[in-house]
Parts: sequence; C-alpha cells; structure tokens
Amino acid sequence: MINTRKCNNNIILAVENGQEVIALGKGIGFNIRPGDEVDINLVEKVFVPQKTVQINRFKDILADLPYEIIILASKIVDHGKKRLEQPLNQSIVVALADHLNFAVNRLKKQINIDIPLAWDIQHIYPVEFALGKDTLKLIKQEIGIDFPEAEAAAIALHFINAESDHADMSNTNKVLKIIKKSIEIVEAHYKTVFNETTPEFNGFVTLLRNTIIRFLYHKDEKMAEEDEELYELLRKRYSFAFDCVEKMVSFIEEEYTWKFTLNDMSFLMLYVSRISAHNGIK
Repeated sequence: MINTRKCNNNIILAVENGQEVIALGKGIGFNIRPGDEVDINLVEKVFVPQKTVQINRFKDILADLPYEIIILASKIVDHGKKRLEQPLNQSIVVALADHLNFAVNRLKKQINIDIPLAWDIQHIYPVEFALGKDTLKLIKQEIGIDFPEAEAAAIALHFINAESDHADMSNTNKVLKIIKKSIEIVEAHYKTVFNETTPEFNGFVTLLRNTIIRFLYHKDEKMAEEDEELYELLRKRYSFAFDCVEKMVSFIEEEYTWKFTLNDMSFLMLYVSRISAHNGIK
C-alpha cells in the first residue's frame, strides 16, 4: 500500500493493488509523505469507495470526525453485517460516524429531537430495529454514553439504507412512507389491524419494498413475461384481496407515476390474502 495523500494523522489516501483507498489507523499519517510505503501494522480499517467522487466526499467527512467515533462506527457496521448476514454499502460507515458524532454532541447539549418514522421503522423493519437496539449497548460499552432508545430507530435507518447498492436516505424514507401508507390502505380495507410479526406480513412488506426499489433504481430492468392467466385466476379467486391491492396500487401509481405489472399485482394479491387468512379474515 502506497500513500498518496495525508488527510490528518489518522487518515490517509493510498493506492493498494492499483485501487485508490482510504486507510485509517492511529498515527498512520504521522511523518508520512506521498509515495511512502504504508506501515500495514498501523492500518485499522480500509475503505474502498466505488467512485472517485465518493473518495473525495468520504475523506473530507472523515477528516472532520473524532477518530474514536469512526472506529466505533466501523465496529457497529461489522456487527451489523454479521447480524444481517449480508454485505452493506460502504457509505454506511461514513454516514453512521457522522450521525453518531452529531448525536453525541446533541446529547452533551441536552438537545432532544424526534426521530422521523420511528414507529414505522420498528414495526416494518424489526430486524434492523433490533440491531439498532444492540448498537446502543455497544455504544455504551465502547464510549460509556447512554443514548435514548429512540436513537435505535435512527441507527436502524442507516442499516436499511445500506442494504441497497444505491444508498440514498431520501429514497429510503420514501420507501418507508409508501409502505406505511400501503399498510394503512390494507388495514382500512379489511377493517382490522394486522399482526405485524407474522411471516405473512413480513413477506408482504419485503415484496412491496423490493417492488418499490425496482421502480426507484431498476426501471429499465427486463421483466418476466406477464402471466395473464395466473392474474385472472387470482383476481377471481381472491376478489376481496384484489379490490384491496387495486386501491393500494392506484394510490402508488397516481402519487409516483409508476406502473405495476400484472405479475406484481398477482404476488401482492397472494400475500394480502395470506395476511387476511392468518388473521381469520376471508
């Protein structure tokens, strides 16, 4: 690994195997010059941003953050990868470190703020919310600060965002809002409140989320051939669920000018019918 630029005593830009990276380590930038070999023993973390613009943005943000907070965020993300059993977008470490630094300063000044969509995050993404709660324990253990439980939702939101290759917090919030409104439409149609911990409910949320993500990021993706026969069969067999899905889809299409396929409608009908059946409603 060859140093190309020092950001501060703990952060440098370097080239490793022909790729530009950001390397972190206590004292890694002390007395190092461009072209020097990096002491690998000092390297604690290496970021490999996907684009040059990310490198510039990341190194500017990281250079302004306390080193301990960056390492804490990195530990939290490593724990999250194991818990979620999937890779996460590289940007989460930077975004989370920035959030934690702001939250610590806010807590010291005794400033309380509401976490948008906190209830929805807890119920729509229970795994990520549980991970957020675990993170609060890790923060207490590492830096001795007790964050309020509401912060678990904010941290969970970072993990939700990072589960997509196209990390974009505004779109993550949009997905949450659409799912929330969709659930409200379904529950109003069936005149009940569903158990949100069942596999059927989680399957519905996952399907809807993946469909919305497709609209947001993969509009040109080649779709499977429309199965009109299956659609007509389900529409007749689950007519009440069809009416429900039609209400929900009409709202989304009118609000965001997206177009659901017949296959989308078929799968949504199946999941809505399963949710209602689980709750004893036909």
